[in-house]
Amino acid sequence: MKKPDYQKPDYFARKAKEKGFPARSVFKLAELDQKYKILAKGMRVLDLGAAPGSWMKYAGEKVGEKGLVVGIDRDKLGRQIGANEIFIQEDVFKIEAQELKNKFGSFDLVLSDLAPFTSGQKATDALRSVALAERAYKIAEGVLKGGGNFLVKVFQGPGYDEFFQLLKQKFLSVKSFKPKSSRPSSKEMYIFCRGRK
Repeated sequence: MKKPDYQKPDYFARKAKEKGFPARSVFKLAELDQKYKILAKGMRVLDLGAAPGSWMKYAGEKVGEKGLVVGIDRDKLGRQIGANEIFIQEDVFKIEAQELKNKFGSFDLVLSDLAPFTSGQKATDALRSVALAERAYKIAEGVLKGGGNFLVKVFQGPGYDEFFQLLKQKFLSVKSFKPKSSRPSSKEMYIFCRGRK
């Protein structure tokens, strides 16, 4: 039986392994960072849906020793963390923004690569993805400093346009982009929001 394309170890998956990253998703963040200049030295970053840890590792390298990356996921992290990284194993629906802010202060950037378990029903999967993106935004709203930025993954489909319009009201600039390293069959889009109002 032919494997679906999301199960095949493709070029990006092999390249990630060669470079010491747990997953191919690192190239999506790298491409977005190159395009929008998302990460910089000294930044404080919150990474939602952090496991297996590729985005955390990339962000940790970019923000440097004076920066901080806090990752949250209900799954275990697939690697050792760096000195400027903290990982919390918890469900994003159970963690409170105020709790994070009390512990770590405000963040310059919130990243969300959260994705639902897919059912194959595109409309259902899109709605689940939007629910996760909305949760990520709710957390971002509570922890982002004024002028802070937000990068979130959302599947195109029901609820996408409404969520995009909501973000346009809350940030100075909102752009959507599908990285080259996303699988061709994927409905995922990344929305980068700059300048929290």
